[in-house]
Amino acid sequence: MALAVAYLLGVRRLVRRGDRWPVARSLAATGGLVALAAALLPPLSTHADVFVVHVVGHLLLAMLAPLLLALAAPVTLVLRTAPVPVRRRVLAVVRSRAARVLTWAPLVLLLDVGGMYVFYLTPLFGLAHESEWLYAIVHVHMFSAGWLFSTVVAGRDPLPHRPALPGALTMLLLAGAAHGILAKSMYAHDLPAAAGTPAQVQLGAQVMFSGGDLVELATVVAVMTAWYAREGRAQRRATTRSRARSEFDHASRQPIHAP
Repeated sequence: MALAVAYLLGVRRLVRRGDRWPVARSLAATGGLVALAAALLPPLSTHADVFVVHVVGHLLLAMLAPLLLALAAPVTLVLRTAPVPVRRRVLAVVRSRAARVLTWAPLVLLLDVGGMYVFYLTPLFGLAHESEWLYAIVHVHMFSAGWLFSTVVAGRDPLPHRPALPGALTMLLLAGAAHGILAKSMYAHDLPAAAGTPAQVQLGAQVMFSGGDLVELATVVAVMTAWYAREGRAQRRATTRSRARSEFDHASRQPIHAP
């Protein structure tokens, strides 16, 4: 709730001073926070011992909410509305060496995909369901890794370096393949062992496979939409420069008549 209020106050401040903020970003922020709340609050949180419910919560927490919040550009909103000292500190973090390391594509993939493999294919799943603090740590990692991945691949916030279109699509392809292999491995080997009966595990694996594909497809759409918008702006700038150059050349060739 506090995050939603802070975001809306930032948008309100922009609008009051006459600036524009895309409605799509506000809708993405709302959807992301709703997905995050749905994953962490009842009824999903009170039935997380049912594996298919757990998987739905995982999809919301680790994939859908991070994608929507990355599209909401919260860092950009802070940079446009916060006091100057806060902006400087935020920019220092964004441009820091640590940020460059954390947004390095191989590390982003390792944190996002590797975390899921460790959680679902090792005893960590059962241990986390026996310990509230360990389960909380897993939740924080899942959301943070998902948000980092979505921000690097499709986010609207500034980054020290963001993969170009081929790099972003390669990351999506690798993550999607790894996600599909994980779901199929869970289905074939009835993993995690502590998740319930084979039928329950298989149903959860099917939901993970299909739901993951839907979110990944939405991410592809976001990536391509951003690329199309960038190319369109670049084309318009090139057309404007070309027209201005043509007008200048035409004017320079006009004869100068003596008075």
